[in-house]
Amino acid sequence: MPNQVIKKIKSSGMLGPIAALTVALFGGWSGAVMGWLLGTAAGFRSTQGKIIASPKMGAQIGAYAGLNLGVWFLVASLMEGLVIRPLSGQSPTNLLMPLLSGVVALGAATLAASLMAGLQGIPPGKKRRANQINLCFVALLFPFADAVAQTNWIATIIQILIFVMLALGLNITVGFAGLLDLGYAAFFAIGAYTTGLLSSPQLDLEWNFWLVLPIAAAVAALAGLILGTPTLRLRGDYLAIVTLGFGQIVPVLFRNLIAVRIDEPISKMMAAVFNRPELAICLVGCDRPLNLTGGEAGINPIGRPSLPILGEFQSSNYLPWYYLILVLVVLAYFAIGRLRNSRLGRSWAAIREDQLAASAMGINLVNTKLLAFAMGATFSGFAGAFYAAYISAIFPSVFDFSISVIILCMVILGGLGNMTGVILGATIIMAADRLYLPQLAQILKGFLNTAVLPNIANPQFRDFLAVSLDPLQMRLFLFGLTLVIMMIVRPEGLVPDATHKAEMHSSDAEAKKAIASAEG
Repeated sequence: MPNQVIKKIKSSGMLGPIAALTVALFGGWSGAVMGWLLGTAAGFRSTQGKIIASPKMGAQIGAYAGLNLGVWFLVASLMEGLVIRPLSGQSPTNLLMPLLSGVVALGAATLAASLMAGLQGIPPGKKRRANQINLCFVALLFPFADAVAQTNWIATIIQILIFVMLALGLNITVGFAGLLDLGYAAFFAIGAYTTGLLSSPQLDLEWNFWLVLPIAAAVAALAGLILGTPTLRLRGDYLAIVTLGFGQIVPVLFRNLIAVRIDEPISKMMAAVFNRPELAICLVGCDRPLNLTGGEAGINPIGRPSLPILGEFQSSNYLPWYYLILVLVVLAYFAIGRLRNSRLGRSWAAIREDQLAASAMGINLVNTKLLAFAMGATFSGFAGAFYAAYISAIFPSVFDFSISVIILCMVILGGLGNMTGVILGATIIMAADRLYLPQLAQILKGFLNTAVLPNIANPQFRDFLAVSLDPLQMRLFLFGLTLVIMMIVRPEGLVPDATHKAEMHSSDAEAKKAIASAEG
């Protein structure tokens, strides 16, 4: 009996603990929403590596996986309502409410897993299209499920999708072409500031957002070419240092462009030679220096997109923003997928594996590297334009070095070169940082104030616990610890690309082969 229980727990993989943690932290009807989402993932995962002869067979396998996952929801819902809520100082509830929400979550997980697994039993020619339709159905209906369940996650999901777009762009440079870029946040900043300058009163332009969006991407692509040009002969650590410098320069540049005056260069040189300042011909900022970027205060307000029926997008209505960034991410996914399978994508892969061999095969290293930087920067420019319009303000402090590192970690955690893995890595890191840790901090604070701190007589020790046991203060420590464990246990990432997985484990395979031959 214990072995069967352990086997069922293992069959849930990481989905079970994620389900339990979500319900334990958020309570309410969050289990119903997560049961739908994680149930879909469990249904797909349960059929991988198996021959599914019919939709009925797949639905049975998925129902079993969804039922196992639903047990996590049910137990966590009872624990949250009967144990966690009283201990954290929240109003207690009776048995009926957590039992009802847990049963609904169990049913949602079972149905979603059955549906997704059943789709794996249809003919191969139609299976991929059916999976895409089901995923589109989930993505399109999520805001309504979020509103009905009152989980209020949609604002966080929009932020997650912004970083998914950024991670997909960086995956071109790092994952496809093997060019380590530590200054990727610079392109994010360039796209955002381009939008801020062209669609705000800062320069009295206030252009339409839909016109500015491709311009911001094009300007970011041009910046990618500018960055790529001096790095053509660099590899590895040297390339990382140059891109790091570029990433540090751009925010400082935007912070200091507050007194801009541009003179015609020839007349300015003559004025300096003859010591006659009046000879310099001023082009920009003649009467007074131009405050281009607003310095540390940034640019505010920034124009927002508008549509004929919906009107201008408002900060109080998240639906238009959600669907806009969702469309951008989907278009980016398919565009990058096309690039990867194109001749250019194969050239990137060849350069990543061996630049000398790629050059000997006739691949133009200069053009291919420049296109890798430019295409990666393009999608960062799209994300920056959306971000600037979404928050309707932009500040240089947002684009510091940590953003580049976090985006790079998303790519590595998910799996270098695998777009699905990159999306998963970005979702995990951003959800943990923007959703789970703040909620955990709130519950832990209530627990300390209710059950721990009143029983401590020493005021110094009480203040120490109140300040130290804060997950938000330890977020970088937890983030770093997760990455260290991940690199030790699964260095190729959660969903690795086949090539990177073979590279990571080639030595293990060779060692096993050598041992087997020696024993033989």
